[in-house]
Amino acid sequence: MCSIFPIETYILYSIFLICQVNHTKMNYSIKKLQGIDCIFAPMQDSNSITIEIMCKAGSIYETKTTNGISHFLEHLFFKGGKKYPTPRAVAEAVDTFGGEFNAYTGDEYAGYYVKCAPEFTNKAIDVLGDMMMNPQFPKDELEREKGVVIQELKMYEDNPMALVSQKRQQRYFGDNNYGRPTIWTIENILSFNQDMLFEHKENLYTKDNLLIMIAGKITDQAEIESLLTDIFATLPAKKQYQKDNFPNHLPKEQSNFFDKKTEQNHLIISAPGFKGDDQTRYAASVLTTILGGNMSSRFFQNIREKEGLCYYISASHLSGQDDGTFMMRAGIDKERFDFGVQRIYEEIERIAGGDISQEEFDNTIWYNIGQLQMGIESSDQMASFLGAQYLLYGKIETLDEIVQAYKKLTLKEVKDIANKLSKENLYLYHIQ
Repeated sequence: MCSIFPIETYILYSIFLICQVNHTKMNYSIKKLQGIDCIFAPMQDSNSITIEIMCKAGSIYETKTTNGISHFLEHLFFKGGKKYPTPRAVAEAVDTFGGEFNAYTGDEYAGYYVKCAPEFTNKAIDVLGDMMMNPQFPKDELEREKGVVIQELKMYEDNPMALVSQKRQQRYFGDNNYGRPTIWTIENILSFNQDMLFEHKENLYTKDNLLIMIAGKITDQAEIESLLTDIFATLPAKKQYQKDNFPNHLPKEQSNFFDKKTEQNHLIISAPGFKGDDQTRYAASVLTTILGGNMSSRFFQNIREKEGLCYYISASHLSGQDDGTFMMRAGIDKERFDFGVQRIYEEIERIAGGDISQEEFDNTIWYNIGQLQMGIESSDQMASFLGAQYLLYGKIETLDEIVQAYKKLTLKEVKDIANKLSKENLYLYHIQ
């Protein structure tokens, strides 16, 4: 019913660097309704509509004692409000018209959405509005859900790819609200109570901290505006909690590991990158695509195909409001792990030294543009694409602007930032 995003994925805003889009001209409008920013993005050829509520209420807005409460609150919203008072009533309200209903919690924000056929728009808004405005957080459901969330936590701990992300995050950022996982710890989960949930909601789920996205086939915008105006009238006006400052420090050791007795060694190599509002992130995206972003990349061809060292291997650049990170990931044969790490570092060293051809650069530019132009054709992708940008940065870069940013890039600009991947900037963490 819900999902989480570990901190290294940062924000859905990163989607706009890799998501698939076929519109370079975008049609959207931004209105304030009851003091809440609302974005309307008509896609009249679509067969669906997505209503998504986004709130800057992710895990970086927590303390050590409340760590995990943002994700737990997300679960409890589904337990019912006044009009739909039980989990079954909430689920049936959406299932009866074939809607998709889900939520997620990341480090920077949480989101709740219904995707459905256009004729059920009003019902979808009604269900979401009741959840957000009238949650009851019943004690019996709250206690029962603790077991569910603990099992979710254990599921991630049993998944080596997820676990190495979590452990790396803690090691890379430290024991603070940026380094702690979105679900953590069992002790915290067991400590949550009604008062804590209502307090967290009242502090952050406010008119100035919320965004409502309507994307897809909009048949009557005036009616939707009227509904939203009525439903969200009594939401608190101002948020009461500020996140801590970003910890501007890096680990003292450049290599560390966690012993999990896995079948293969899973590694992440990190390096400081560029924030989400830094235009250099486009050059960083090109750099990591060449290194490990597709099947013709150096990692894939030289380490998977030629050496047979791994099944998955990748490189990416991820941007957040406060930070950006280069990420190189792989699952390596235990017997050849040291050799595999050596080969990965050799490929990184080559590219960090500026060994990039004009042909590689040109091909990668068109690969990234091609990915963009293949399509945000679904209403939920469009909602995330527009909403995450505006929620976090107060502005939207259109698809045409992103394409133009790639076209204006030069090989020199990419080479100029390649030394960000120099060995002294790399931090290796693995589980074994």
